[in-house]
Amino acid sequence: MTYKKVPTEEILPDSRHGFGSYQNAVRAVLLLAVLILCAVILWPLQAAAFNQEGGPIETISAAGLFAAGLVALVRYPGVSRLYIGLVCLLLAERELEASIYVEGSAPFVVLDSLDILLDMTVVRIVLAVLVLGGVFWHGVPNGWRALKLRAPFLAVFVLAGTSAVIAQLLEEVSGMYDAELSATMVTRLFVLEETLELFFSIGILAAVLIGWPKSQIKETVHDPDIAPIADTR
Repeated sequence: MTYKKVPTEEILPDSRHGFGSYQNAVRAVLLLAVLILCAVILWPLQAAAFNQEGGPIETISAAGLFAAGLVALVRYPGVSRLYIGLVCLLLAERELEASIYVEGSAPFVVLDSLDILLDMTVVRIVLAVLVLGGVFWHGVPNGWRALKLRAPFLAVFVLAGTSAVIAQLLEEVSGMYDAELSATMVTRLFVLEETLELFFSIGILAAVLIGWPKSQIKETVHDPDIAPIADTR
């Protein structure tokens, strides 16, 4: 089998075929995100009704990360890429607490069982090896490659990660200055944190769905001496 190799810029996005082709969609999404944040800042008490423990916002955040985990396990098979799905699923489990559900209910039993399982030393060691090994073996080199090629999924991932970092900073600030802040300000920081975590989960799901574009290698004549080039997503 012989093949004709297509230029790299046709296989993976560069500065011309990267994020630029999605500019209108990106601008619309960012504008919507800013409007939502403005609404949360202006009306924190009303927004708080949707941001309680186990409420709609937290549930959607967990569902987004859970969906991202399942999609990653299907789209990116293999031990070296298993960390992508595992991290998403672990983050989804972290979003929900068993204590917020009625004891004996299905969500309580599932979450409580997962907490017990994840508290086991052996399980933690296995997860650490899979995640850290995957990050260094697959994540770092492919992340650098994506950065050089300006891959769209990397830009979405960075935006999602920035939302998570800001959310964590807001949580720290709220905890440190809780006594000095008014009740309204504490609520405002809380709903901002939860909203940014929602953006994080949606961003991670979007990044997983976008992923690497599939290879466009064109195969022609059969040649048993040459193996097909694998898709290196």
